[in-house]
Amino acid sequence: MECKLELSVFRFDAKTDFLPYYKKHFITIDRSLSVNDLFALIQSEDCSFDYPKGKLAALKINGKALFSDASIDGIITSFGKSLTLEPLNTKHVTKDMIINTDDFYKSFALIETLVDIKDKALFEQYIIYHYASSVLDLIEGFQGDALFAFAYDMMQKHPERKREILEIVANEHTGVFLHVRLCKKIYPCGADVEKKITELKNEVMKLRPFANPLVEKFSHYIDLL
Repeated sequence: MECKLELSVFRFDAKTDFLPYYKKHFITIDRSLSVNDLFALIQSEDCSFDYPKGKLAALKINGKALFSDASIDGIITSFGKSLTLEPLNTKHVTKDMIINTDDFYKSFALIETLVDIKDKALFEQYIIYHYASSVLDLIEGFQGDALFAFAYDMMQKHPERKREILEIVANEHTGVFLHVRLCKKIYPCGADVEKKITELKNEVMKLRPFANPLVEKFSHYIDLL
């Protein structure tokens, strides 16, 4: 079944533009298709538009981070037919929906020596969690929720490296206690990831049985953003 969508699409080319802007599109699309297909239709109307491809391609729709293989039907059910399409992080844009992900992989580097190289593919599957967090733009060097979920997974896979992993994420300035709940910022809600991060915090508390009250206060404040 086809439907008509009203889109506000983020546009910015780091090579030529001074400021970003939003371009309006009215697209008719079959509800059974995906956001990837929607991107292709936008590009057919404006050949200068660009977007990420591949299984890890992702974006934000109405402020929520998601992978672009999500179905249009599900998007309409959750968000309606008036949609704002943005890259995962507007501060790291290179071209329209494409961003520089160096900071994401910099987080992986913190734990890289403790895991197998093939584990990197699992880390990459958490990319939307990294860019969904409000903390990322507020705390320089924030390790990110992708790393925290991945760290939990790696403790299960490499229990002999558990203490070393926990020491990394226990950093009171950039680590796991700056995490804030992401359910309202992810589509669909990542309850399983929240559970992993909560259990990771509990493991850190066993290793270091104290909490920084300022960190906890900051976390509660960011939760409201």
